[in-house]
Amino acid sequence: MLRYNFCSRWFSSSLIPKINFTGSLNSHFKFHEYVVNDADSDMRLDRYLHLQTKLPTSTIQKKIRRNEVKLKPQVHENGELGNSENRIKKTFSYKVRPGDVILIRSPDLYKEAKLVRPTRLAIKSFSEKEIESIRSMIVYIDDEIIVINKPQGLATQGGPKSIKHVDGLLHALQYDYPDPPRLVHRLDKNTTGALVLGRTRSAAGKLSHLFRESTIEKMYVAIVTKFLPRNLARTEINVPIRYGGKPPFEKVTCILDQKSLLIENCKSAITYYQVIAGAGDYSLLRLYPKTGRKHQLRSHCAYVLKAPILGDDKYILDKIDKTDTGSETSFKPMYLHLNRLIIHNWRTPEGKILTKPIEITAPLPSYFKKKSEELFGIDAGSDWI
Repeated sequence: MLRYNFCSRWFSSSLIPKINFTGSLNSHFKFHEYVVNDADSDMRLDRYLHLQTKLPTSTIQKKIRRNEVKLKPQVHENGELGNSENRIKKTFSYKVRPGDVILIRSPDLYKEAKLVRPTRLAIKSFSEKEIESIRSMIVYIDDEIIVINKPQGLATQGGPKSIKHVDGLLHALQYDYPDPPRLVHRLDKNTTGALVLGRTRSAAGKLSHLFRESTIEKMYVAIVTKFLPRNLARTEINVPIRYGGKPPFEKVTCILDQKSLLIENCKSAITYYQVIAGAGDYSLLRLYPKTGRKHQLRSHCAYVLKAPILGDDKYILDKIDKTDTGSETSFKPMYLHLNRLIIHNWRTPEGKILTKPIEITAPLPSYFKKKSEELFGIDAGSDWI
């Protein structure tokens, strides 16, 4: 199995084409296929399909009632298909699970979506320059996996405020494969770093399973707005988080009482962290999430450590000055970066489990390295720290 590592170049957001369509572009197919990843776990079926297809929720619900939405068998970690119901019950509140393969019938799905939001779904062919820029984000590629170094400000999937997103760029990463790669997890819009894609349906299913079972180790680097003494021992944060509000204003809170897991919308969340350096009112952390909850690291830093991530306005505390990252008109990134991934127990298409884990590094953005050197006098991405 061939593997290549690429040097990451900074990706110019001005070159991202305005593509917001997901799924197959071939109108001859009767069903369009979507693989559920960990980030979408427990999402209502109608909302999930609304986000994927951009169709109105009323249209999605009508298709469910007409049995035009089906569920394929899940893909196990060994690449084999399991048993599953072929047709989803006529319920809009069905909660999708990681590994679910949802099929929605619509030969003219693109046309339907285009009629709903024509300004956001205009398909644009990629120029050679755009393809080169998109592919310059790749930091790892083999027969089954692509990992890109997602830049600041690029959403993983589309939304009301996200016309440009990774999901709309996947066809530029298709190469000679029959289908574009599939998303298997998410990064927040302003979080940078390693984003994993499955190049085939089977690979996407295996990756989703490994993320769900925490077999893929993730190491983030963050700059937080509080001094913490240097401590290289991995310290555990085991504090549940509760979700509230509706997108795009959804926000989580940390609940210190372990009994709160009985509360609705409350999920267990575990994070390990190291304090690499501290100077003035700032600290450099390495964060190792054991669970993969939405906004887990951001809320744990803000509410448990009382140390919001620099540039994170959503979870900022009243005592912290929002202007730390620059003036009102300057570039204001969030200093949270998924720096390294280690994939254990990867099974090849031939059924062989690799003896050595797949280790992937996504270099820090230049502004992150510069800020780290200014505050702490060190390169935040160095191995020796």
